[in-house]
Amino acid sequence: MSSDDAGREQDPDAERLRAWMEQVTAWFMQQAGWPPIMGRTMGWLMISEPPEQTAAQIAEAVQASRASLTTTLRLLTEARMVQAVTRAGERATYYRITEDAWSGVLKRRLESLTSFVDITAEGLRLFPEGEVRAARMREAHRMFTWLNSEAEPMWKRWDAVNRGDRTDETNEEDGMSL
Repeated sequence: MSSDDAGREQDPDAERLRAWMEQVTAWFMQQAGWPPIMGRTMGWLMISEPPEQTAAQIAEAVQASRASLTTTLRLLTEARMVQAVTRAGERATYYRITEDAWSGVLKRRLESLTSFVDITAEGLRLFPEGEVRAARMREAHRMFTWLNSEAEPMWKRWDAVNRGDRTDETNEEDGMSL
């Protein structure tokens, strides 16, 4: 047993952290269809200390091969969830969660959803107004038009919260000001 393994066994929080990382893994598998290694990598980068980790550190933490981790880090970097950084005088590349990872992924997901409004609008032009065959398309168009109209004000509110303009908002679950 290496000294790292011994240290890990003595850490009373290690098992809780691993269990939490598996919750993150399961969430990403369900929500985004990601393979487990991607969810584990995101989970690890959310809790690692220091927040910037080398590929070797991440591979050890998520118990993955360097080869599969290389692919994972490339995909997470392309998805703008993870950022590669270098340090002067060091050869290693470090990885960390991007500052706007969560808002960025949600914004891109909403944009992809709301873009369907253009497709439904085009589909509605295929039929005369009131055409019975277009009823399902009208319902989809109404939903995506509503979502599109709600998204912009929501992002403006988030930007204000994120800048600290609104200190009166409170997260009811943990009592923290946003």
